[in-house]
Amino acid sequence: MPQSLQNFWLWKLEDVISLPLWWYTWGIFILLCMLLWVCKKIKKDLVPILSDEEGNVRITPHALQELVSKSCLNMEGIHSPSTTILRKGENIRLLVRIQVNTDCNVKDARKQLKEKLENIMVENLCFSNFGGVDLIIKGFRESK
Repeated sequence: MPQSLQNFWLWKLEDVISLPLWWYTWGIFILLCMLLWVCKKIKKDLVPILSDEEGNVRITPHALQELVSKSCLNMEGIHSPSTTILRKGENIRLLVRIQVNTDCNVKDARKQLKEKLENIMVENLCFSNFGGVDLIIKGFRESK
């Protein structure tokens, strides 16, 4: 086992691995990496809506997801929306995953949903950087 820290570059790998400090250091490093990863996943940035001489308006990602969910409530044939907010430069795009009825005309449903969401985002919320809506069908439901 190495006795002197002054000659640590002369240590053999077998000696270093046998030291508890070696394993504690790697354990702490892995925990810090995991902590940074979790913090990055949990961090929710505010989404900028508009900016003018009077100030900035921002919205939380959760509020934006709730807005999309409530917009889909009264639409026939569309169920269980979930939203991901995509940022490309200054533009904000919404990726909406939905379930549709098996007898639903997907083209019409897509058109209605996109028009409704774009109307809400641009006209009501005054999004100056809204880039549009992308839809993904995540499943089908039987019509009632």
